[in-house]
Amino acid sequence: KDNLQQLLIDFFDLPEGTLPEQLTQKGIATWDSLAMVQLIAELQGTFNVEFDLDEIESLRSYEEIRGSLARKGISLSAG
Repeated sequence: KDNLQQLLIDFFDLPEGTLPEQLTQKGIATWDSLAMVQLIAELQGTFNVEFDLDEIESLRSYEEIRGSLARKGISLSAG
């Protein structure tokens, strides 16, 4: 697991074995608009980045968040 995967598992209180491809807004019942605002704050604090509105609208899965972080020069470390 990398630190983004662990952050999402902890944030949404998911089982430890949750796979990255399962970490999507459609697949997580508690990932609603309020959770999205809180998640963005958590991501920005954890990775010391800022997301603009267009980016925020596209952050709907582990893969999309990972890609956005990579474009900002953030490499994810395994934990």
